[in-house]
Amino acid sequence: MAINFATVDFETANHQRGSPCSVGVVVVEDGKIVRNYSQLMRPPEAADSFDSFNIRIHGIRPQDVENSPRFAETLPNILERIGSLPVLAHNAAFDIGVIRNACDLSEIAWPQIQYGCTWMLAKRVLDLGSYSLPYCAMELGISLPNHHDALADALAAAEVAIALAGRTQTESIDDLLSHCNVKWGRLEAGLWSGSRATPQFRNYVHNEPPTINYDADQDGAFFQKHVSITGILPEGVTRNQAIYGLAMQGGVHHDTPRIDTDILVVGDIDPRKLAPGAAMSSKSKKALAMRNKGSKIELMSGVDFLALLDG
Repeated sequence: MAINFATVDFETANHQRGSPCSVGVVVVEDGKIVRNYSQLMRPPEAADSFDSFNIRIHGIRPQDVENSPRFAETLPNILERIGSLPVLAHNAAFDIGVIRNACDLSEIAWPQIQYGCTWMLAKRVLDLGSYSLPYCAMELGISLPNHHDALADALAAAEVAIALAGRTQTESIDDLLSHCNVKWGRLEAGLWSGSRATPQFRNYVHNEPPTINYDADQDGAFFQKHVSITGILPEGVTRNQAIYGLAMQGGVHHDTPRIDTDILVVGDIDPRKLAPGAAMSSKSKKALAMRNKGSKIELMSGVDFLALLDG
């Protein structure tokens, strides 16, 4: 079984994508986890602050990293562990975005990485109410006792990829991506392929919704998807900006969930509340109740939604 890859997971100190404070890396050879690496780090100086929201999610405080190296010093260690392996991450748009933005803030070149997304792979293989990592892990019988610990999440993502390869009877990660019609992304100095180079939707300020882009990438996360948004989106993104970004990717927005709604974005939900068994808001419960009645609606946090719009 030539299933060889690495997984990576970052936790961030604040709302800025380039503020990593922790990383987990896991290496898989021949379909088995063979080694792992984790490191606390100080974010780049330009993003070196901690938001209370982020601290509540991952539990890392400023004093926990005060003696740790900065991202620029940690990145070579990360790349050494990855070597020439392709990289997978659960919601890769977020984790690759962390690398890109942290490199920019550190004034260092982007590294060369070929990457894929276990969130997208799981979406093509499984049939779940939410494709957040805890739900994928639970469906595949994978233990995830400490979600939002970077190493725990990287380990779970690695096991998800191995399990998906088993379910699809594919013999390599290339075959798995091909089977799922998921394209590799690529990051290298001055080039970011497989995703938009700039998050144009954040510059949209008009009040009228844009025309849906029916020529968008058909493999994109929101192509021909019907999406409803509730709550306040993170990172200061307005509802109109989000609708514009959705339309650019070929998605359709509805003010309220309908029977044909594919995704309900709960903008201000704590990602931990999407964990199995967690207390949910009434709208989130309504969405899952709709699913139980035959709807295919998926619940997605605002954090995941914006990461996918960026990527």
